[in-house]
Amino acid sequence: MLTNKAYTISDKKSTEEAPCIMACPIRQDARDYVQLIARGRFGEAFRLVRERNPLPSACGRICTHPCETKCRRNSTDTPIAIAWLKRFLGDNFSEETKKITTEKYHEKIAIIGAGPAGLAAANDLALLGYSCTIFESNPTPGGMLRMGVPTYRLPRTAIDRDVEFIKNLGVEIKYNTTFGVDVTFESLKKEGFSVIFIGVGLLESRSLNIEGIELEGVLKGVSFLNEVNTIGKAKIGKNILVIGGGAVAMDCARAALRLKPDKVSVACLESRKEMPTTDFEIEETIHEGALLYNSIGPKRILGKSGRVTGLETLKVKYVFDEQKRFNPAFYEGSDSVIEADTIILAIGQTSNLSFLKGQEGIQVTRGGTIIVNPNTFSTSVHGVYAGGDIVLGRGTMTESMAHGKKAAIVIHNTLRNAILKKDEKWDDKPAVSDIVTSRISLIKKEQKQDMPAMPFDKRLDNFDEVEFGFPLNIAVKEAQRCMNCGAGAFVDDKLCVGCLTCVRVCPFEVPKIKKGETTAYIDGDCQSCGLCIVECPAKAISFKTPYEDRGIDTLQTIFKDKFTLSIKPIIINFHCQYSAYNDEKAKAEEINNLPFSHVKRIGILGLGKVDPSLYLKAFELGAHGVLITACKDDTCHFCKEHEWIERRTKFTTQILSGVGMDTRRFRTHFISSQNGTEILEIAYNMVEELKNIV
Repeated sequence: MLTNKAYTISDKKSTEEAPCIMACPIRQDARDYVQLIARGRFGEAFRLVRERNPLPSACGRICTHPCETKCRRNSTDTPIAIAWLKRFLGDNFSEETKKITTEKYHEKIAIIGAGPAGLAAANDLALLGYSCTIFESNPTPGGMLRMGVPTYRLPRTAIDRDVEFIKNLGVEIKYNTTFGVDVTFESLKKEGFSVIFIGVGLLESRSLNIEGIELEGVLKGVSFLNEVNTIGKAKIGKNILVIGGGAVAMDCARAALRLKPDKVSVACLESRKEMPTTDFEIEETIHEGALLYNSIGPKRILGKSGRVTGLETLKVKYVFDEQKRFNPAFYEGSDSVIEADTIILAIGQTSNLSFLKGQEGIQVTRGGTIIVNPNTFSTSVHGVYAGGDIVLGRGTMTESMAHGKKAAIVIHNTLRNAILKKDEKWDDKPAVSDIVTSRISLIKKEQKQDMPAMPFDKRLDNFDEVEFGFPLNIAVKEAQRCMNCGAGAFVDDKLCVGCLTCVRVCPFEVPKIKKGETTAYIDGDCQSCGLCIVECPAKAISFKTPYEDRGIDTLQTIFKDKFTLSIKPIIINFHCQYSAYNDEKAKAEEINNLPFSHVKRIGILGLGKVDPSLYLKAFELGAHGVLITACKDDTCHFCKEHEWIERRTKFTTQILSGVGMDTRRFRTHFISSQNGTEILEIAYNMVEELKNIV
């Protein structure tokens, strides 16, 4: 039955997107790759990540993860560890997955800088069919990823792994080649390059206009980090003070701690809540031993005999004025001194535009950034584009990649005279709204998995990576916390008869029939348990994504195998995929006396979504037995799932009995997901019993 509106309810809801996706500058399909990890489909998940993100290993480590900030799981417990799951894929799956276009265009593209913006632009242009050459002034790729991020956060192997993918697309990188010196606009055009994309970063630290800035012992944050990253040490004293409250300041402090001074402190204008970095980075800095001074500003640097002795400070009244502009004010007479023999300035970064000297026509701002058309990324010089930090002033890794990716689309459209061709991922869509307050209590609470990490007492002895990454079982468990926002069930208005069955069976109270409507409506709070899909008498409800299959494809694949058909008895074990990866699995699979050839397993994310027809289909295709192993009620991922599994398996047993089939061929066991050994013993006993029946 149709509504009187011009659109159906389901059409309207299908336009809503998961907040995690909409929050990402590159529109990474976070929800979808997390759901694939939850199903153990890691190769597919990795391919999906790389469709949007050319630097997954690096990004999974240092991304500021705005997706997690917007994760609706924040309302129930803690957000999904989306970035860590991306890292899990980037670190563990390395097969080439990109589909290179069959189109090959004659135009050559020159890219200046092998940082996130340049690498992203080269990656996407190569996929579109263009020959790309990156010109990098340093001997290695990565830009500020390599120069500015310490190895304990981002090992260089992760950068190299990501870049290798891009090079395998045919992208050439010419190192130790400085734009403005070794190559110029003119020379690149003579070499046949049709387009130039400038993606250099902000390579210098900002300074302070205060007394004492010239004293020995005052260091620039970026230079300090680059030195430490390059040679593993730097010339510092015993009492280190870092000025700044952002991510670079935290990196400077933590890097300094590993050089074994007596004391490391951090002083910043902002209060703890105002600091422009993540709570995680702040907490890690404090836990490793740094002292944090909030809401104080530098007045002058003190010295003796030309050497730093400390910093005179003032208490901050406010950092931002009533117009929300950065305009710090201080309390007069609040002077105090922090002693230090080394001061590291980490108050922001600035550009070095010397590479543009002699390159006429590029317009820049007073702040030292390149002026571009915000829609096309084109500069004031025809055929020259720019993006990343050199345009943003200060951006994140993902924002820089977004610039590179968007510029690639514009460049392609311009060269091909294409009109209105774009990446629809960047279309503005409404995000799924916040979880209805009354439903929060109905969602099972599952805290975020801890990241395995090096103990604090071991960290300061080296620059080895602190975080070890998720092992497979932990990654899957974390992914299974995802609520699949915006991709759950939807109602086909043409089939719905308004019978209220879905309203009655949903344990999360999601389906509704709105006042004045005659069909059901399912909003973004749907948890994908599938109960409504199975119970709907009109078959008017289905899932929005292809990931929520009910096992039919897997079942049919099993019985296409000639070897399988020769086995007798063959048992199909439908099990809850939420319990597929646990600590006992490896032990269980070591049992040598279990004839695995007799047992074929099909994992379902929530057995409550299985229609009895699937169990009957297994017998129809040739199964001699069907075994259901479901979690115990207190361990079940979904509310009331246990009750519905019992109801459906009882119904299946009645059908089998009615057609004269021995009901011993169909069994259901509710057993702890951690008891893999017992599950396998049940399967073994069933095999032995069926040998005497079939």
